[in-house]
Amino acid sequence: MQKKQKGKNGKISLIVGTTANSYSIIDRRLMKPICHQKLDNANLQGSMLLQEIDQVSLNRSRKISYFVPNNISLLLSVSEKSLKEARMIHAQYLSNKEIEFDLNNMTEDRKGMMGKASSLVCDYLESIQTSIVFGYTALEAFVNLSIPSDYTYKTDKNNKGICEIFDKNAIERWLPLKTKVKSVLSDVYSTKSVTSQNWWDNFICLENYRNEIIHQKSINHTEFYKVYFKPNIFKICESPSELIQFFHDSHISMNRTNPIWPWLKDDETLPVNTTYNASQFEVIGNLYEGFRTRN
Repeated sequence: MQKKQKGKNGKISLIVGTTANSYSIIDRRLMKPICHQKLDNANLQGSMLLQEIDQVSLNRSRKISYFVPNNISLLLSVSEKSLKEARMIHAQYLSNKEIEFDLNNMTEDRKGMMGKASSLVCDYLESIQTSIVFGYTALEAFVNLSIPSDYTYKTDKNNKGICEIFDKNAIERWLPLKTKVKSVLSDVYSTKSVTSQNWWDNFICLENYRNEIIHQKSINHTEFYKVYFKPNIFKICESPSELIQFFHDSHISMNRTNPIWPWLKDDETLPVNTTYNASQFEVIGNLYEGFRTRN
C-alpha cells in the first residue's frame, strides 16, 4: 500500500490499494489508477493498484508531489463549470420574467438597467464561450490520444481516381475533428455509426461555434453571439461529455487498460492490466520514508 514503484518507462506510481473494489475516487480530474493483476491459468494470484505521481519545483527549496491529472478531465471540468455558471445566469436572470431587460418596457432608470443587462450578457457569453472552447479542446485531446501510433486512414478515391493515406501525425494535423470522430474513432473503437446518435448534431454545432470563436473574420462581427440564447445551447455544450461517454460505453468491455479514459458520470471502472510482470517495476521508496536515497 505504501510503496512507490517506478516502471521501466520512467513513470513513478504509488500503490494506493490491492484490488479495484478497495479504491475510493479522490478527484475525478485525476488519471485513473491501473489495477495490475497476476494470473496463473486464469486464477488471480495477486493484484495492486498503481496511481501515477509526479513532482514539480515551486521554488529553489520547495517541491509539490501530486497524483497526475488527466488532461481530458481537466478540460471537461472547465467546460462543465462554465456551463453550470451559464445555466445559473440564464435561470436567475435571463429567463426570469420578473426582471425586465427590454429597453422599450423599462419603466425607470433605463441607463442603469441597460448597464446591468449588458454586464449579465457579457458574463453569460463568457461562460458559454469558455464551455464551448474547452469542451471542444477536450474532444480534440480525447480523439488524438485514442488513435494508435500505427493507425492509418485511407480516403475514398477523388474524381481523379486518387486516394490519400494518412498516418497518425497526418490525421491529427490535417483531418477535421468531425471526420476523425465519424471515420477514424468509430473504426478504432469498432462502434456503430456515430451520425445516428442523439449528440451528433449538437457536436456539429459545437464545432461550428468553436470555429467562429477561434477564427473570427471581423472584430465587428458579433451576430454569432445570438445563437447562444437559443434553447438548445446547453445541449450543444453537453455534447463533449456525451460523445466521450458513447465511445467509453462502446469500448469499456473490450479494453479496460486504456489509460486515457477520464472519470465520467457514474463511472467507477478502473483499467486492468492482466499481464503483470515484476521485472517491469522497481521499488524506489515508500509513503512514510519518501524516495529511497541512491548511492
